[in-house]
Amino acid sequence: MRITNSIEVSKISENQKVIIYGAGRYGVLAYYGLKSMHIEPYAFIDSTYEGKQKLGIDILSPECLEQYTHDVILIASYNYFLEMYEKAYAAGCENIYDIENLLKANYDESVLDEYTLDEKHNLDKYCSVIENCGKSGIIITHLEMVVTECCSLKCKDCANLMQYYEHPCNLLIEDIFEQFDRFLNTIDLLLELRILGGEPFIVKDLDRVINKYVNHNKIKRITIYTNSTIVPQKRVLTSLMNNKVSVHMSNYGIISSKVDELNNALQERNIKHYIHSYDEWIDIGYPQKNDYSKEQVKSIFKNCLMAKCFTFYRGKLYVCPRAAHGERIGFYQNYSYEYVDFTEEGSMEDKREKIIKIMQDLEFVNACYYCKGSSSYSNRISAAIQKMDK
Repeated sequence: MRITNSIEVSKISENQKVIIYGAGRYGVLAYYGLKSMHIEPYAFIDSTYEGKQKLGIDILSPECLEQYTHDVILIASYNYFLEMYEKAYAAGCENIYDIENLLKANYDESVLDEYTLDEKHNLDKYCSVIENCGKSGIIITHLEMVVTECCSLKCKDCANLMQYYEHPCNLLIEDIFEQFDRFLNTIDLLLELRILGGEPFIVKDLDRVINKYVNHNKIKRITIYTNSTIVPQKRVLTSLMNNKVSVHMSNYGIISSKVDELNNALQERNIKHYIHSYDEWIDIGYPQKNDYSKEQVKSIFKNCLMAKCFTFYRGKLYVCPRAAHGERIGFYQNYSYEYVDFTEEGSMEDKREKIIKIMQDLEFVNACYYCKGSSSYSNRISAAIQKMDK
């Protein structure tokens, strides 16, 4: 059941302020959508960017919601839609809307960067959230499935720590099926399954994974993340020819050596895909333990763009990919309450309870002590600089 209606001009009275909850890409789209309808937004609300400005207007803390209970609150987020809605509702806000109509607005799109433009054109992604977040049960917005540790690049600053695998390998497909099926039996809905590695197109039988899950009733969409160095085999390309599937192509310039060839192959088959050029990455640092206080590590987790980026790796559900790979490589150990283990049969109710606890109560994980965090305040570094072998 849908919990919000989309904002319409007729629903806004003259004495109401219009506040955009979310100052990321969807917040930008909400802003320009409103401007195209001659509506001036009053402010953004965003815990990550509070105290700053966006597009010339102030960004407030979510703690301010109680001051605007009679005004219009627009939920401008994909990853945190339900969380934001619940905070606004708990604060007593009476007029909470989604921004579907604003994403359809017509205006000069040259004001948008390429990433925000992709979100505007990918309307079904946002709609999958607003249409499903009101359903009961365990609903996960997105989850990354790791199918390989092997990568065709060796980026020295890879946030997922792929550069530190001395003997990377492809994961056994049958193990993935057995363990991921247990996970799917435990939850109620997964809005987006993201398949990655390493480089997922290294996996020769990747089509088996896609074909198995593309029509699963609990999975709404599948996205493959590639560094654009490999054009997969024809049978893999054929498996991508489904409206529920899209390909995210990273373009790192000359090292993304197959970007044009892959783009052509996907276009020829009408496969949904997006090319994102990356000049910069966020510097989240070498995984060495930092002398953080508990308050500092809570703040890192709260503001981290990778926190609650659920990762399914070797049969376990982690809250972020760095936590998963850092443990595997040997930088640190995760505590048992930080992940859910699906490598063995067990009580479904116990696993459901643990997932809910991780989603709602987890304030940080041990891996946070070994990370600078990934936030709007983080330092930027050049993207995809290759690690030179000794």
